[in-house]
Amino acid sequence: MKHTKTIVCSVGAAIALLLTGIVPNEVIVSKKGLELIGNAEQCRLTPYTCPAGHITNGIGNTHEVSNETITLKKATKDWAKNIEDAQRCLQQALPNTRVTQGQYDAFTSFIFNTGCTRFKHNRNGTKTQIYQYVLKGKYIAACHQLNRWIYGGGVKLKGLVIRRQKETELCLSR
Repeated sequence: MKHTKTIVCSVGAAIALLLTGIVPNEVIVSKKGLELIGNAEQCRLTPYTCPAGHITNGIGNTHEVSNETITLKKATKDWAKNIEDAQRCLQQALPNTRVTQGQYDAFTSFIFNTGCTRFKHNRNGTKTQIYQYVLKGKYIAACHQLNRWIYGGGVKLKGLVIRRQKETELCLSR
């Protein structure tokens, strides 16, 4: 996978495609949440290897990534599908209590980044603390767990530190 040129795209344009319905979607995450996820992931139309070692394209997409350049519309469709997957994972964990939009956005961003399996389970198979708090409806406690998840591939990553700070702020906002 060698590209001589990285082709970036606009996260703002992708958000507009989602919010206007030009790219059909069932995204519940707010514009603020989309901005958090999109700006943390960035938008690239050419494939690249992310800090955790996954072949990626679009806006954090790691599914069925080819060696080809994709369009903004394709990047946005993939992004919407991946956000919807993260939303489903969160919704399955939520008890019958209300979360704020900020909590919903922050937890969805977190799951988008880590994946549903990692959100739920530690490497040894036990339930993660953040997942246990969400299951119990202890959302403030779950918000405070976000800043612990700052490692990718065993290395503390500045980008994850910044992302988790923003997720925590959004999660605790009223």
